Amino acid sequence: MRRLAILTAVASMLYADGASAQYDDQAACIMFENGNFRGRSIALGADDSVNFRGHEFWNDRVSSVIVRRGCTLVAYEDSRRGGRSIEIRRRVRDFGGSDWNDRISSAECYCDQY
Repeated sequence: MRRLAILTAVASMLYADGASAQYDDQAACIMFENGNFRGRSIALGADDSVNFRGHEFWNDRVSSVIVRRGCTLVAYEDSRRGGRSIEIRRRVRDFGGSDWNDRISSAECYCDQY
Protein backbone atom coordinates (compact mmCIF):
# COMPACT_ATOMS: atom_id res chain seq x y z
CA MET A 1 0.00 0.00 0.00
CA ARG A 2 2.80 2.39 0.86
CA ARG A 3 4.50 1.69 -2.50
CA LEU A 4 1.27 2.61 -4.32
CA ALA A 5 1.05 5.90 -2.39
CA ILE A 6 4.65 6.78 -3.30
CA LEU A 7 4.12 5.93 -6.98
CA THR A 8 0.93 7.99 -7.03
CA ALA A 9 2.72 10.97 -5.47
CA VAL A 10 5.61 10.76 -7.96
CA ALA A 11 3.23 10.41 -10.91
CA SER A 12 1.18 13.42 -9.80
CA MET A 13 4.33 15.55 -9.44
CA LEU A 14 5.47 14.57 -12.92
CA TYR A 15 2.04 15.31 -14.37
CA ALA A 16 1.81 18.68 -12.62
CA ASP A 17 5.26 19.66 -13.84
CA GLY A 18 4.36 18.73 -17.43
CA ALA A 19 1.08 20.60 -17.26
CA SER A 20 2.66 23.81 -16.01
CA ALA A 21 5.40 23.63 -18.64
CA GLN A 22 2.77 23.19 -21.31
CA TYR A 23 0.83 26.19 -19.99
CA ASP A 24 3.97 28.34 -19.94
CA ASP A 25 4.59 27.64 -23.63
CA GLN A 26 1.40 29.46 -24.60
CA ALA A 27 1.48 33.17 -25.32
CA ALA A 28 0.06 35.28 -22.52
CA CYS A 29 -0.25 38.48 -24.58
CA ILE A 30 -0.29 38.88 -28.36
CA MET A 31 -0.04 42.18 -30.23
CA PHE A 32 -1.18 42.46 -33.86
CA GLU A 33 -0.21 44.85 -36.61
CA ASN A 34 -3.80 45.34 -37.80
CA GLY A 35 -7.23 45.49 -36.21
CA ASN A 36 -9.32 42.34 -35.69
CA PHE A 37 -6.20 40.31 -34.80
CA ARG A 38 -4.82 40.38 -38.34
CA GLY A 39 -1.44 40.98 -39.88
CA ARG A 40 1.88 40.20 -38.28
CA SER A 41 1.89 39.39 -34.59
CA ILE A 42 4.30 39.39 -31.71
CA ALA A 43 3.69 37.09 -28.74
CA LEU A 44 4.79 37.65 -25.17
CA GLY A 45 4.97 35.11 -22.39
CA ALA A 46 4.34 35.85 -18.73
CA ASP A 47 6.87 38.38 -17.43
CA ASP A 48 8.07 39.27 -20.94
CA SER A 49 8.62 42.80 -22.15
CA VAL A 50 9.48 44.46 -25.46
CA ASN A 51 11.05 47.76 -26.35
CA PHE A 52 10.65 49.09 -29.89
CA ARG A 53 13.03 51.76 -31.11
CA GLY A 54 12.28 54.51 -33.57
CA HIS A 55 12.99 52.70 -36.84
CA GLU A 56 12.04 49.16 -35.83
CA PHE A 57 9.03 47.61 -37.56
CA TRP A 58 6.83 47.29 -34.45
CA ASN A 59 7.29 50.83 -33.18
CA ASP A 60 3.89 52.57 -33.39
CA ARG A 61 2.27 49.69 -35.32
CA VAL A 62 0.09 47.77 -32.84
CA SER A 63 -3.64 47.95 -33.68
CA SER A 64 -5.17 45.05 -31.70
CA VAL A 65 -4.24 42.74 -28.82
CA ILE A 66 -5.25 39.49 -27.15
CA VAL A 67 -4.57 39.12 -23.43
CA ARG A 68 -5.02 35.70 -21.81
CA ARG A 69 -7.35 35.52 -18.79
CA GLY A 70 -5.42 36.29 -15.61
CA CYS A 71 -2.83 38.34 -17.49
CA THR A 72 -2.25 42.06 -18.05
CA LEU A 73 -0.52 43.86 -20.90
CA VAL A 74 0.88 47.25 -19.92
CA ALA A 75 1.52 49.25 -23.09
CA TYR A 76 3.56 52.44 -23.15
CA GLU A 77 3.56 55.31 -25.59
CA ASP A 78 7.34 55.67 -25.55
CA SER A 79 10.23 53.24 -25.62
CA ARG A 80 11.83 52.02 -22.38
CA ARG A 81 8.40 52.00 -20.71
CA GLY A 82 8.09 55.75 -20.83
CA GLY A 83 5.25 58.17 -21.47
CA ARG A 84 1.58 57.42 -20.99
CA SER A 85 0.58 53.84 -20.27
CA ILE A 86 -2.53 51.69 -20.44
CA GLU A 87 -3.30 48.40 -18.70
CA ILE A 88 -5.18 45.90 -20.88
CA ARG A 89 -6.76 42.79 -19.39
CA ARG A 90 -8.90 41.60 -22.28
CA ARG A 91 -9.10 41.34 -26.04
CA VAL A 92 -9.09 44.59 -27.97
CA ARG A 93 -10.27 44.02 -31.51
CA ASP A 94 -9.30 47.42 -32.76
CA PHE A 95 -7.62 50.46 -31.24
CA GLY A 96 -8.91 52.38 -34.30
CA GLY A 97 -11.05 54.98 -32.55
CA SER A 98 -8.76 55.42 -29.56
CA ASP A 99 -5.57 57.31 -28.82
CA TRP A 100 -3.69 53.99 -28.70
CA ASN A 101 -3.91 52.92 -32.35
CA ASP A 102 -0.38 52.78 -33.76
CA ARG A 103 1.08 54.42 -30.62
CA ILE A 104 2.68 51.58 -28.63
CA SER A 105 6.47 51.75 -28.38
CA SER A 106 7.09 49.37 -25.48
CA ALA A 107 5.07 46.88 -23.47
CA GLU A 108 5.23 44.32 -20.69
CA CYS A 109 3.06 41.30 -20.00
CA TYR A 110 2.54 39.74 -16.60
CA CYS A 111 0.16 37.12 -15.26
CA ASP A 112 -1.29 36.32 -11.85
CA GLN A 113 -1.77 32.61 -12.59
CA TYR A 114 1.73 31.70 -13.83
